[in-house]
Amino acid sequence: MKHTGLRFIFFLLVIFLCCNSVAGQRVGDLSDLFVSPPDHAKPRVYWWWLYNRVNEGSITRDLEEFKAKGISGVNLICTGGYAGEGALLGVEWLSPEWRALYRHAVREAKRLNIEIGFNLAGGWTMMGPWVTPDKAMKKVVQSELIVIGSSTFTGKLVQPETVDDYYHDVWVQAFKVDRATKVVDIRTAIDLTDRMKSGGELSWEVPEGDWLVLRTRYTLTGHPWSRWYAYPKGDTFEGGDGYEIDYLSTEALDEHFDHLGELIIEETRQAGGKLAYLWSDSWECGKLTWTQDFPGQFKRFRGYDLKPYMAVLAGYTIHDSIFSARFREDFDRTIQDCVAENFYGHFYDLCHKNGMDVGNEAGGPNDTPPQDALKNLGRCDIPAGEFWVHYKLPEDGMNSRKSARLNLKQTASAAHIYGRGEAQAEAFTQMEQDRTHWSLGPYDLKPYANDAFCEGINRFMLHQATSQPPEDGKPGFEFCAGQHFTPNLTWWEQSSSFFSYLSRCQYLLQEGKFVGDVCFFLGERPPLLVPPKYVVPTLGPGYDCDYANAEVLLTRMSVKDGRIVLPDGMSYHLLYLQNCVSPLEDICKAVGHYQQLEVSSDPSDAMSPEVIKKLRQLIKDGATVIGAPPKRSAELKGYPDCDGEVQTIAAEIWGDLDGKNRTERKFGKGRIIWGKTAREVLLEDGILPDFSYVGQDNEPEKFDYIHRTDKESEIYFVINRTGRTEIGDFSFRVTGKQPEIWDPVTGEMKEAGSFMQKDGVTSLSLELAPYGSYFIVFRKSISVTCSGKDGFNFLKYQKIGDLSESWQVIFDQAWGGPGKIHFDKLSNWINRQEEGIKYYSGKATYRKVFDLDKKKAGLTHAGERLILDLGDVKHVAVVRLNGEELGTLWCSPWRIDITDWVQETGNILEIDIVNLWANRVIGDWKLPVEKRFTKTHDVFRFDMLRESTPLTDAGLLGPVSLLKGF
Repeated sequence: MKHTGLRFIFFLLVIFLCCNSVAGQRVGDLSDLFVSPPDHAKPRVYWWWLYNRVNEGSITRDLEEFKAKGISGVNLICTGGYAGEGALLGVEWLSPEWRALYRHAVREAKRLNIEIGFNLAGGWTMMGPWVTPDKAMKKVVQSELIVIGSSTFTGKLVQPETVDDYYHDVWVQAFKVDRATKVVDIRTAIDLTDRMKSGGELSWEVPEGDWLVLRTRYTLTGHPWSRWYAYPKGDTFEGGDGYEIDYLSTEALDEHFDHLGELIIEETRQAGGKLAYLWSDSWECGKLTWTQDFPGQFKRFRGYDLKPYMAVLAGYTIHDSIFSARFREDFDRTIQDCVAENFYGHFYDLCHKNGMDVGNEAGGPNDTPPQDALKNLGRCDIPAGEFWVHYKLPEDGMNSRKSARLNLKQTASAAHIYGRGEAQAEAFTQMEQDRTHWSLGPYDLKPYANDAFCEGINRFMLHQATSQPPEDGKPGFEFCAGQHFTPNLTWWEQSSSFFSYLSRCQYLLQEGKFVGDVCFFLGERPPLLVPPKYVVPTLGPGYDCDYANAEVLLTRMSVKDGRIVLPDGMSYHLLYLQNCVSPLEDICKAVGHYQQLEVSSDPSDAMSPEVIKKLRQLIKDGATVIGAPPKRSAELKGYPDCDGEVQTIAAEIWGDLDGKNRTERKFGKGRIIWGKTAREVLLEDGILPDFSYVGQDNEPEKFDYIHRTDKESEIYFVINRTGRTEIGDFSFRVTGKQPEIWDPVTGEMKEAGSFMQKDGVTSLSLELAPYGSYFIVFRKSISVTCSGKDGFNFLKYQKIGDLSESWQVIFDQAWGGPGKIHFDKLSNWINRQEEGIKYYSGKATYRKVFDLDKKKAGLTHAGERLILDLGDVKHVAVVRLNGEELGTLWCSPWRIDITDWVQETGNILEIDIVNLWANRVIGDWKLPVEKRFTKTHDVFRFDMLRESTPLTDAGLLGPVSLLKGF
């Protein structure tokens, strides 16, 4: 018995030493910078000069406030429009007065060490008064006429569509046509271009048969925003003449850069500053289909002449429907390549030549042309997307918020596959018909931020902050979209807590590399777009992935130790041929805003010879690839030999696989699999889900996660996507490291006391507040046999007191409040009878005195904590006890530890409650203009708060309780 007891003690000692050993890792820096993140991890903001209504004072105030609250950079956009009636005008854009203000902004940004970038446009897309029709966006237009031979045709050809009286004829062609089937014979093509006179008159001896006469020209796109850019000129809102540049033309970009880019660079130099980057904002300018040198560009990218096949664009068939669809894809692919190379690639070169980075928000979200969004995003230093928010947050999980996410997974994948450390999002954009402005607080924004982080975003560009002089009043004159992160915000003085949350999340999510087990190859069929993150059917929950395009597959992918690797350190267990499995239409619908895209009816069973050759090499080198064999080439170049080449290589790789009875085959050092899901293959290979949970129910979309890894640490970000507190057991594919729970809201960190290591995973219990989040960090080495103690990783609570009744509340009379008033019990301000409270916006201070007998309350044991629980708050609370400020609460749980500041008697509890501007703006509609408290637009272009708009919940709603935490 004695020997048994000694052995047991020795065993416990070994376990203790193993669980507390550290293998020399540097753990201090990560935790220190989590608490106080560096500037590079802090959010930036779109800084709008709306109609350039700024002055030196407002510029300085904005930048100083941004710095103080935790915003580390600005992206300057000079714009107007969509502001509605009553918006105030400033100086003329690019005038000497404007340039002086810009130089002041550069000097102040340098003084405050604030990063500054500039959106290279008059508006948010690349427009300006110097952009003439020759350098503007164009489209191909056609008219057609059927004539019967043998005859003489003399007449005037129908003039195709013309926009702004600008056009150039390209070709007039005649083809023999079968009128019943609309099939044309390109072998009969006759060029009539030189025979048509300038007015469209044509005289032609028509050969025997039925003939299609096709007139092709180009004109301007006529997109409504392509002539809207925002700079005030005189007393107008919309500026002067000008267009949006031709994004298929390097010459158009060069001219735009010469006019605006060089000016901004020179003004920045004169101010003694440096631009961090130039910016190209979201693509919202519609589809362009031509440039002056499009035939030459087509030959350059596709390797054959465009001209014989132009009848396809008019809806006619050449050879058969598949052949015609292939030409149409080649046509769209050329647009795609021109956008990538001639715009995004050329812009990258121009910026780097001038010593600046470049950022772009390619790939949508609206009116997207044929494009390879990943390729576009790969041609910048700061790939970016955007996400939107809604006034009323749905409760049914991810699907209801999918449209709000827009193109974030696309942006994150581009950052991962092109070796960019940061993936940016235009954050919290909003534009709704019923209400947009000043109606959301930080807690309302948190679920969307969490979703974006789990998509892979790790850098927020807040949308937006309009610079305006203080004398213009509050809440001020704003752009039609966004959350208005300005010093005029009611909760601006308390905003640093929210920005600190974003900064802590961004800091850890910028560490190391993203962990994804599968890379989905999108194929080569335009448009190439990535859906928002969702539970991919072939993959199932608990695994994550990236998406890649042909360029990355061809130029960046290789194989090491059986894994697909990229030069910058990313690696994947599997390559999945998405193009052979999922129809493009499904991806477009998943993205939401891309549903208007045109896609051909040709099945996604194609692959170019270059891609299948690289695929063969990857598998030979040891890669595991899942997908069906292609049946033809993705292009017409080399037709028909290209199809035979693809089929021959496919037969070599796939051999006798049929996707049903025979599903897996060795090829070289690797494997080709057809007919199994990615999840099946991963599990067969011993790759467990990276993240899983067991809770009150196992809804697959209730929680989400993202995983980053570096040489020393495994970092998981875990979120609750519901508006309920959720408790569960969570498993992570890590062993041999001590789990730690890091709270990005408070900056608090603790080791998980209760956890278990088993079968290649570490499991621990978590309690997540509504829309709550934690980082689970593994960095200290322990034995793989070590487990924590039984129990729970969070305090349990017992209510020991109620403070919901009898409060003194002080409202600011300058904003219509009644001054000091007594609340018998807590209530929602909008349900009060006093109009000064019902319509109040701003800060009100709740005050109460209470005693606490710790013995009677049961606070008798060491380690027990006294917690103040505010119940529910609309929208931000600052807590003071006995003159000591304890902290700011902006999200659930609305609790704060008061143990170290409470006394037995005479505790003075003060709580500042700050709501939103919406109620005061709504209430002011009931008042004459001269008696209103707020100053803002009379009418917004899209939306506005009105007298009939429902009020927004406000106040300390409670119940307020004292809790014992144990």
